[in-house]
Amino acid sequence: MGAFSAISDPTDLDAVRAAIADAERPEVLVPLDLRALVIAPGAAAEAPGRVRSLLGPSAPERPRVALLIDHTRIRSGEDDLKADVRARLAEDFDVTETVLGTPGHLHVDEEALDAATAAVAGRDAVVSVGSGTISDIAKVASARAGGVPLVIVQTAASVDGFTDNVSVVLRAGAKRTIDSRWPDVVLADTTVIATAPTALNAAGFGELQSLFTAPADWWLASRIGTDTTFHSTPRDLLLEFAGDPSEWGAGLGEGAPRPVEQLTRVLAIRGIGTGISGSTACLSGVEHLVSHMLDMYAVARGYEVGLHGAQVGVASVVAASAWDHLFAQARSGRAVEPPVDDDAEARVRDAFAVCDPSGALGAECWRDYSAKLRAWADADGEPLDLLADPDVLERGLGAMRPDSATIARSLAVAGAPLTRDDLGAWITADIWRWAAANCLYMRNRVTVIDLLAAAGWWTDADVDAVLGRADAAVRAARAAAGVTV
Repeated sequence: MGAFSAISDPTDLDAVRAAIADAERPEVLVPLDLRALVIAPGAAAEAPGRVRSLLGPSAPERPRVALLIDHTRIRSGEDDLKADVRARLAEDFDVTETVLGTPGHLHVDEEALDAATAAVAGRDAVVSVGSGTISDIAKVASARAGGVPLVIVQTAASVDGFTDNVSVVLRAGAKRTIDSRWPDVVLADTTVIATAPTALNAAGFGELQSLFTAPADWWLASRIGTDTTFHSTPRDLLLEFAGDPSEWGAGLGEGAPRPVEQLTRVLAIRGIGTGISGSTACLSGVEHLVSHMLDMYAVARGYEVGLHGAQVGVASVVAASAWDHLFAQARSGRAVEPPVDDDAEARVRDAFAVCDPSGALGAECWRDYSAKLRAWADADGEPLDLLADPDVLERGLGAMRPDSATIARSLAVAGAPLTRDDLGAWITADIWRWAAANCLYMRNRVTVIDLLAAAGWWTDADVDAVLGRADAAVRAARAAAGVTV
């Protein structure tokens, strides 16, 4: 991690690029094409100047700007932020505002993407103001329109997707990550972010926890041979900037400015790390699979979709506990007994019929899961040989070895959601268990759960054991932090 230790300011993109260039195998990484990152009070006011700078001297006298927003009211002090940005832009540009979705309801689905793409068509630039959902839509719409210059005004530290080059979309009800584009400029307005609903920033803190779980899955997939994108540079960049969230996260749940600003900075680096790696696998493992499962269940059943980062945080304790369980089984001398896979397709389709009897969701997930089965079968060597010497496996993980106690402690200190009870009334114990037990079936990504399942160590009893480990880590963290339920 030494290459990045000298970078104190993630907004110094030239320094970040230089450190990446000096690190291992820079030629296989995706170039960082984010032009400017501003994390500062009142950053939203820079939008007009940034647009003008992007367009340059050859721009029309009064350029046409598409402003993409949703129905959520966002305050900056006593002012309406969206109205303020619109008014500032209107002084120099011909502004067309498009409000996407309906009040309280917006997904990155084809309806929203088509509406945004139509709004962007023929415009000279795009400005989005709001959530990660809006920024994902804006990135896709800008890319579809040929790379129209894009300025994102970030108003909460709830996700890390503002500064990357991909978007998470809904396809046949399933969450999928697609290539979109780097934004040209991200303006993270810490005045607005600090006064955003504390649940949003707490969700961002939960999202952050996958820094300490997903790299292990990414590395594991590289060892098995199903993912060739593993690279130490994104991992080291992310871990260097994250520090110890249990030290700087205190007060975040109450909206304290300092931890909110640090969270914004770390989430920005997370997005950059994802982008340069060329794969979201560096930050998306078991914990994201569980969150996506909950999202898909909610959409299929008409429930309110929860905050993604909050779900990721709680699921990160489960993800780390799955690694604990793997090592415990390997060291106990438990026999490796690969299950007889007589009808994998039926099993996958049955798993998703619980929330979508139409079969569309099951078909989409089988398409991805069957590709994973083929990649696993084609891998060189025998993946289960990794379990022969758990000490060697653990040493290979090194600093990437997930620690359920540390993750739970960080969440408790920050006042972020810790258990499924903190996520939403509709997430019952049965639904939570369903999401964890079946998360391996939803996409083409190898994780520790796949290794457990391949060894025959993902039975009902194993699932219960992992969830029990997670509950124990949470109880201990609450006790240590003096949190009462």
